[in-house]
Amino acid sequence: MSISTNLARNTVRQLIELGVEDVVLSPGSRNAPLSIALHQAEERGLIHLHVRIDERGAAFFALGISKVTGNCVPVVCTSGTAVANFFPAVLEAHHSNVNLLLLTADRPTRLRKTGSNQTTEQNDIFNGFVRNSIDSAVPIDLREILSATGPVHINLQFDEPLLPNDSKDWLFGISPVNLKPVPLPHSELKCGTSRNIVIVGHDRAGFAESEIENLARSLNAPMIAEDPLRFKDALAHASIILSSEKARTALSPELVIVIGRTTLSRNINSYIDNAARVIVIDPRTSHIDTERSADEILHSIPKTTNSNRDDNWWKLWSDFESKAKAALADYPSWSEGALASIVAADLENDTALFIASSRPIRDLEAFATPRADLVTYANRGLAGIDGNISTALGIASHHDETFAILGDLAFLHDISALANPTDDALTILVVDNNGGGIFSTLPQRGVPGFEKLFGTPHNQDLAKIVSGFGISNEVVTNTKELQIALKRIHPKNHVIIARMPSREENAEALKEVNAKYSMSL
Repeated sequence: MSISTNLARNTVRQLIELGVEDVVLSPGSRNAPLSIALHQAEERGLIHLHVRIDERGAAFFALGISKVTGNCVPVVCTSGTAVANFFPAVLEAHHSNVNLLLLTADRPTRLRKTGSNQTTEQNDIFNGFVRNSIDSAVPIDLREILSATGPVHINLQFDEPLLPNDSKDWLFGISPVNLKPVPLPHSELKCGTSRNIVIVGHDRAGFAESEIENLARSLNAPMIAEDPLRFKDALAHASIILSSEKARTALSPELVIVIGRTTLSRNINSYIDNAARVIVIDPRTSHIDTERSADEILHSIPKTTNSNRDDNWWKLWSDFESKAKAALADYPSWSEGALASIVAADLENDTALFIASSRPIRDLEAFATPRADLVTYANRGLAGIDGNISTALGIASHHDETFAILGDLAFLHDISALANPTDDALTILVVDNNGGGIFSTLPQRGVPGFEKLFGTPHNQDLAKIVSGFGISNEVVTNTKELQIALKRIHPKNHVIIARMPSREENAEALKEVNAKYSMSL
């Protein structure tokens, strides 16, 4: 047996024994030993092998699977520039603590710095953003290496010959083992205050919804959730409620508990900054966000003693929530915020929903009515717009029905993913406002050269582009058409293009809602 075949088989065998079920592969020559071993394992029903032709998309696809399953998901590539294409997903996995295993094929050490084809310094290329980084030409023990959460890099040196020269049944007798994570110890939180509020970032720092809800109940605290589709008792329209300084002052809390990272809303972040006491609960503060500041930082949901309920505090929030709802009464029925509200309300129970960064995630936070029966995902580690389609495709591979809501620039940024569609039921809803709508709601709005520098109109017919990939699609231009489109079931990939009013109109509508709300206080 060749050295490379032995290395590949040993690696794949260990992955199966350690409970790996899905592997994502980008084709290449140097990774041929791994590709062949993985295919043989799939033929025996031991793994699911997903082939993605683009390495950047492959890594985000693996990221999506790991988000659903919580398992370690290997993504395999050949040598050279292929490795560097993993980097955006590595950063996202690092900051969101997702279990991604980067298996990069490399030439032998003797060929480095010799001008050999497709040979560069791959070892430690992800330095600082992976939990472990191993460079090896011989089999290694993976159990301890994969024990940490987050991304791990194993750079495997494959020498020729790359193809197997035997027919040995090397997969005989494999028995997978499920590795159970070690639970974090619970601390205790003594709380003598009654004006408490719990603010939950989109990924919930990895905690279960029930843990967070129990904490809020024990503190008699209202809850603000960046993702209101996972907490039916969360306050609605919190980013609008706190858009007024008068409201932020009136609702000034004695204690804010932030679970995970803070939301994207500047209004909510301003509210947190003015709190008398802030407690952050996020295990990432021990090894990723090590410089995060708060009055107290915890790594797990604490046990608490019941706080007294301040009915006036709850009534105050309820009154402000009602005023925010009233301010939305005249909001345009065909707008980006209304679209988010419709999607949040009309999707069937247990549907998976991937939410892109920029405006979609903000619009759902501001306009959606809270519910708790959707399964939501987002790339909030770094809140980037790259790899969104690929991530959604990975998520869809493990759900019966999946929707994704993306802005048009995020859609175009990962458009190459449509060249490699899947047979999964993924419907992508594209908010088409011909450019970067988020910037019209940020301080740079109106600066000289705004359209060229920030608005960046693409002026593309997205329906024609999608049709060019052979993927079914439709264009909607009003509320009724959108609601009808959301009810249709598509067995494979499908795209809904929602042509929206201009970015400026959307920004003005948001501004008017906040102004109307502020005047009602």
